[in-house]
Amino acid sequence: MTGEAPKRRFTEDVSRFFESMGFPPMAGRVWAALLVAEEPHLSAADLQEQIGASAGAISTAIADLNRLGLIERVWIPGSRRNYYAAPTSALDRLLERRAEALTNMVDLAERGVETFAGVERAAERLTYLRDLYAWFDREYDILLERWRAERPNS
Repeated sequence: MTGEAPKRRFTEDVSRFFESMGFPPMAGRVWAALLVAEEPHLSAADLQEQIGASAGAISTAIADLNRLGLIERVWIPGSRRNYYAAPTSALDRLLERRAEALTNMVDLAERGVETFAGVERAAERLTYLRDLYAWFDREYDILLERWRAERPNS
């Protein structure tokens, strides 16, 4: 069992990482708590107690994490509480959503190239944008397939 001090440090590190990516730090704290929990899932009250945050802050963080697809609600028969988990399958879905975003940006940039074909500088920038995202879109799909093929328990 890991002590509380390392858990707190890890939680704060994840919190700072989330903040650096433009997300609320509390979402990082909640996600970290779920990642390192010995239990398969935690309630909002459990998270509130572990993190030392208000019910409102935990609720907002849970909503943010749900929107990002990083956590799942777990239903426990006979319990009135909502429980949450950070399953690895959520990370797979998040990566798939990122792949879709790359494809959508390629399509958007292509429309821009067509629309602004007669505007030299705009066409140049939009062509670069399309080509850059198209390259990442192709490579990302290859990387995801490699990951699926190589990962343990596939």
